Amino acid sequence: MAISNNDHDKFDQLLEAARDLLAQERDSADALEANDLANEALALVPDSCAAWILKCQALSSLSDDTSALACIEMATRQEPKSAEANYWRGAVLCDLKRYDDALTSIDIAFRNIGSDDFWLLEDLYFEKAMTLHALGRSDDAVATYETGLQRCPNSGLLSSGLAPLRHAKSKAKLVLVRGGIG
Repeated sequence: MAISNNDHDKFDQLLEAARDLLAQERDSADALEANDLANEALALVPDSCAAWILKCQALSSLSDDTSALACIEMATRQEPKSAEANYWRGAVLCDLKRYDDALTSIDIAFRNIGSDDFWLLEDLYFEKAMTLHALGRSDDAVATYETGLQRCPNSGLLSSGLAPLRHAKSKAKLVLVRGGIG
């Protein structure tokens, strides 16, 4: 579908305004407005992966995970190899407690991450580790956090996710040792 320069500019402005609202979100009204802006953008460019991702983010922020999943499915249909779309698909599936499917999407995102997607790397490691932990794979989650910290050494997000798992692991070792003293 051909879009005029005027409509292209309006589309870009709508996406930017939606991103700004989600970045500074103070309450659900901001997420609702971001959703409305994404809808306007999609009316101009219905096959825009970026607009579907923004709509997903707004709906996820509103805890409408089922609708967020429908939106992110539209985004991945438009760009199946988009690291960002697959990251968001994984995050929404995790929220829906569909952990195996979430892990698959996150792994697709990792396989398709490009140099322009480096900003996403920290979040990908965090989401993967959280998903692995939810699956009961704590050792794999710890290893994912550690690998993430090698690639993103200044990440407070990854450090804060790793700390409780390391603490739980060391506490479990202490209990085992005490059990042998008895």
